[in-house]
Amino acid sequence: MAKDRIRVAILSKSLTWRDRIAALLDDARGVECVGAAATLTELGRFTPMPDVVVVDAPDGESFETLVKSSAPAVPLVILSDEPDREIAERALLAGSVALLERNPNPAQLLAALRAATSGLSSLSPAHAATLVDPRADADVQRTAEWLQPLTPRELQILRMLSDGLPNKSIAAELQISEHTAKFHVSQILAKLGAESRTEAVAIGIRHGLVMV
Repeated sequence: MAKDRIRVAILSKSLTWRDRIAALLDDARGVECVGAAATLTELGRFTPMPDVVVVDAPDGESFETLVKSSAPAVPLVILSDEPDREIAERALLAGSVALLERNPNPAQLLAALRAATSGLSSLSPAHAATLVDPRADADVQRTAEWLQPLTPRELQILRMLSDGLPNKSIAAELQISEHTAKFHVSQILAKLGAESRTEAVAIGIRHGLVMV
């Protein structure tokens, strides 16, 4: 629950960054900096625990530990330029986590502190662009929708292409003319929107048409 005055602790291995974050907190209204720690062990000794912890650039292991920590669960404001996507997504889904770049201004930091202590998840615009990008899923969905279905024969030849067989070998194995094999390959490329046999196989793998 958000409070009129938020008690904040700082977690950073860098003394310089601890001092810098403390200076930012000094400029934020309704915030009391209750101390700084260099490690999670030191942070655990705070009594009582702070309302929220500002974490500076945690490594992957520390980030994972913070996300899993539940004794006690403390809202987090994590400062990181390149957070691990998988861990960040889990943290954001859990709530009470704000994810900012390492150079927030006092207003951004205060907003993040209030969001985290209110049980909300929040992201800086830069992190939203990389962690929550709807275009990727949209592109996959659009590709699947516009992918023209292959005939059983074309599927068979696509799988032979994945084995690296040239048209001549495909023709011999299927007992068709090389010209017909070449026609089938061109149809496969056209339907999958591929510019080469290799790209066609890659698309086939991506959409489950070719098993690897």
